[in-house]
Amino acid sequence: MKLLEKLNAQQRQAVTADQGPILVLAGPGSGKTRVLTHRIAYLVSHIGIPPNQIMAVTFTNKAAREMGSRVARLLDETADKQTTARSGVSLGTFHSLCARILRREADRLPFTRE
Repeated sequence: MKLLEKLNAQQRQAVTADQGPILVLAGPGSGKTRVLTHRIAYLVSHIGIPPNQIMAVTFTNKAAREMGSRVARLLDETADKQTTARSGVSLGTFHSLCARILRREADRLPFTRE
């Protein structure tokens, strides 16, 4: 499986872990972003999880942008011609994702969308 070729054993284990949420704890430069982006691509392209059922959360806007571009690149490489796999993945910072959810669900809350 080409998607897993450049991962070490620990990274491969995290990427292919059973379905469900995972927590990746590791030091700087250890490949956390690589694991998360490869896991998203693996779930979409090999397991068949719809992209709109995946959420990836990070701390900074810079990390979110980097993760988004990596996910797009990986999904473009692994997607078949009939799949527009990268659309729908919820990816961002804690703040941006929570704000997006609150705006989307505003009509169910005593708030407006602004």
